[in-house]
Amino acid sequence: MRHKTIYSCSQILEQAGLPVLERARKLSRLEKAVRQLLPAELAAHCKVLNLKNEILVLATPSPAWSGRLRFASADLMQQLQRRYALEIRQVELKVQPEAVESEAVIPSPPTLSLRSATLLAQTATSVSHPPLQEALLRLAAKTREI
Repeated sequence: MRHKTIYSCSQILEQAGLPVLERARKLSRLEKAVRQLLPAELAAHCKVLNLKNEILVLATPSPAWSGRLRFASADLMQQLQRRYALEIRQVELKVQPEAVESEAVIPSPPTLSLRSATLLAQTATSVSHPPLQEALLRLAAKTREI
């Protein structure tokens, strides 16, 4: 029977640390190179995700930027080949919308104007059903001046 070996997270990260960090540094340098080669407005909306099997994977925040980058990708591949001797046979584009932080909306408690409370109290006096009359008077008592 095989014994399972248990590793802590820190042990796994120590073993993979150097290759992972080196890959992250290489991708960061590649992103800097790609941004220098692209027009400024396009570079601001482009992020390098990966380079694997001669396929450069780029991300943009919207399909519109992806379309613009698609037109520039052939020129980008040629420039990366000439300047950095990178063999890239394909540029793959992905749309990754930017994360938008939204604030929780805290609904304000409903308020009853003085005029509405007066109307409810008047209506209660004309109602002959005691439970309904009592409910209308309770509602009228919850007024807030606006």
